[in-house]
Amino acid sequence: MKITIFSAKGSAGKTPISVNIALDRDFAVGTNETYHVLDALIPEERLLAIKPNEEFPKLPDEIDVVFDLGGALGGDSAPSIRSAVNQSDIVFVPVYNEYKSINGAYHTILELEGIRANIALICTKLEKRRGEIFREWADSQDFKDITSTLSGLVGRDYPALPLKFSRGFDVIFSRELSLRQLVGQGGLDAYTYRNVADQFDKIYDFIDGVEHG
Repeated sequence: MKITIFSAKGSAGKTPISVNIALDRDFAVGTNETYHVLDALIPEERLLAIKPNEEFPKLPDEIDVVFDLGGALGGDSAPSIRSAVNQSDIVFVPVYNEYKSINGAYHTILELEGIRANIALICTKLEKRRGEIFREWADSQDFKDITSTLSGLVGRDYPALPLKFSRGFDVIFSRELSLRQLVGQGGLDAYTYRNVADQFDKIYDFIDGVEHG
């Protein structure tokens, strides 16, 4: 399985998402970021770091990898992005409910559509507004705002998965554990990170349903 996490706009959570997947699923990680923090989290034999203007090698089917990508297809990073996307079974575009992030996701989707990528959204940093009552985060106003706005801009709906705001995304790096692994520690961790770990389980269910190859 090959997965790409990519958005031309930063700060949407692509690296925490990539690392969480890698830690939970024992995936390798590919990155085109010149300055990254993956060395401390991912074993050397499972980390493939290249320059933005280089191409990722074509990896064998038996190697599972998540590509954590920066840059834009219209810039100097095009070779690395295109070579990752072209061998990926699914491309997740992380986006949160803020104008610049949604605009960045919109232009990212347009670029990806040009190379026939299999696209899905991960709506991040979701927060409950005052007076909101819902049982599923897909019913939150943040999630609805993101998906409806992008649907209107792009002219079609893409699969979308929710990720609530959580301090756990910082803790992944400080503790070098995935959210599910943190929950497995028990105690306060199990209570604090349970909901967002459950949301990642649904992302994994979605990944497992993607046709490989």
